[in-house]
Amino acid sequence: MRTLQAIEIAGVALRNLLLGGNVVSLALAKNPKRMLHYVSETLFLYKTFNARRGIPQKNVFDVLTAHNVEEIRLGSLQTGGTWFWSFSAFASDIVNLCLLCRLVQPRVVFEIGTLTGYTAFHFALNSPADAKIYTLDLPMNGKLAPQLKTTMVDGTHIESHLEQKRYAFQDTAEAKNITCLFGDSAAFDFSPFHNQVDLFFIDGAHSFEYVRSDTLNALACCHPGSVIVWHDFGRVGVNGVSKWILEFARTHPVYCVPGSSLAFMVVPDEI
Repeated sequence: MRTLQAIEIAGVALRNLLLGGNVVSLALAKNPKRMLHYVSETLFLYKTFNARRGIPQKNVFDVLTAHNVEEIRLGSLQTGGTWFWSFSAFASDIVNLCLLCRLVQPRVVFEIGTLTGYTAFHFALNSPADAKIYTLDLPMNGKLAPQLKTTMVDGTHIESHLEQKRYAFQDTAEAKNITCLFGDSAAFDFSPFHNQVDLFFIDGAHSFEYVRSDTLNALACCHPGSVIVWHDFGRVGVNGVSKWILEFARTHPVYCVPGSSLAFMVVPDEI
């Protein structure tokens, strides 16, 4: 299995180099990892800049009711671990997630994929004071293996999760609003949350199988007017996020945020 995954990654890397490489990228030839990152980001920006992402691009404030000015709160600025990196898409992601909380005003938020707790912290920072944030991830003891197919990138994230010492929201006033749940999202019992969730964020395993499973569970947990958000849409690496969303969007009103890797949907009255 790992051999097949390695071959798949090599094929994707070669494709990205051929499509996204340019004269400037040759300056990074001595650092292949950085070079691949650069060309991948170039392809991502090309698609969003030219609206060639397969689904309509709309800002969240174009879909949800917004005032002329909306305030958001950002955390972890001094402790580190932010999403404000040398490439801007992740900064756009966290800003738009905060903005979604401000516009939706969720009482219940459910997240798949805790990792460092950075997004859970920002959901709590930007939701009503009595909001409940539930965040689900694999147990830290490493004894629970994923039941569905995963990608090699997911394997890296799982290893990082096992090394996680503390969450971004620990020792903050918002921690009281956040409940950590543990389990495989493909086998987790979502029934207590059915029709209860106002904002559902999917950022777990990146395989087609997991994103599909997580989406179907999100639909069961949400109600008309809820918002479902997916992370890493449009990334050109080895993941099934884009593949699933493009298929799902054939029959559902899904949008992607310009310059961001977020896709989102307001759950309609009838699905």
